[in-house]
Amino acid sequence: MKIKEVMSKELIVGYVPGTIRDVMGILAKHNVSGMPVLKKDTKNVIGVVTRNDIFKNSNEEQLALIMSTDPVIINKDKDILDAAKLLYEKRIHGIPVVDKRQNLVGIISPTDILKALPNEYDDVVEHYYTSNLVPVYQETPITIIMEIINVTNETALPVLNDKRELAGIISEGDLFKLSHIKESVAQTDIGMGGDEDAWTWEGIRDTIRLHYSTTQVDLPSVPAKEVMIKDIIRAYKNDPISEIARKMYKNNISHVPVVNSENRLEGMITDIDLMACAFKSC
Repeated sequence: MKIKEVMSKELIVGYVPGTIRDVMGILAKHNVSGMPVLKKDTKNVIGVVTRNDIFKNSNEEQLALIMSTDPVIINKDKDILDAAKLLYEKRIHGIPVVDKRQNLVGIISPTDILKALPNEYDDVVEHYYTSNLVPVYQETPITIIMEIINVTNETALPVLNDKRELAGIISEGDLFKLSHIKESVAQTDIGMGGDEDAWTWEGIRDTIRLHYSTTQVDLPSVPAKEVMIKDIIRAYKNDPISEIARKMYKNNISHVPVVNSENRLEGMITDIDLMACAFKSC
């Protein structure tokens, strides 16, 4: 099956020249973790920017200074298994798709591949999940959690309670929804709920402070338990991979914690892990 048959054709992109403020608005409005960056007035991909790039470079203001300038791209006529292999090897959640003129025509993600190959997964979770992960305590301040995400490059962390049981999961996306830009010289208040372009952050409507001098992305000082997702989908080691794949794309999630019968954390399986199952024909 060709990539062009399953890729998303909705082009959510940033442009150079542009600012972090521009990028935050687009990522938040469309609830995506990253996007291609194009040269203004063209469809040529010159970079990729993610939420993590913003958090890691919170003192920068210009998009060109924080984006990755060596993006992974793929041609629309390649097989989707080629895309699955690239997603797995590069550990990324999306690849810009281009035509023969190198113009952007779409995005291919693990979700697109999971939807296209729903019956290709005949193995069990035990062979694909990782136990090399970073759990956090539910009382840990989210400012510390953001630092852990920056250092480890993990995009989602399991949260444990006082009984050492799995209590929730917190992602960089959850923190991004709570972030604001801290100003040092001047500020303006922009309401989130006033017009058709309002950023709807799953019920979180607040005011973002925008500055015109030194930019810093800031987070409120609250514990993980106040932000984490509590109603989480869990997996067990003997669950069929096909079942987990369906749960991922139906619920639009990329991480599923693996637990034992006592709700103790054993690992994590991601949509990227399932890409190995796709191109290796598990």
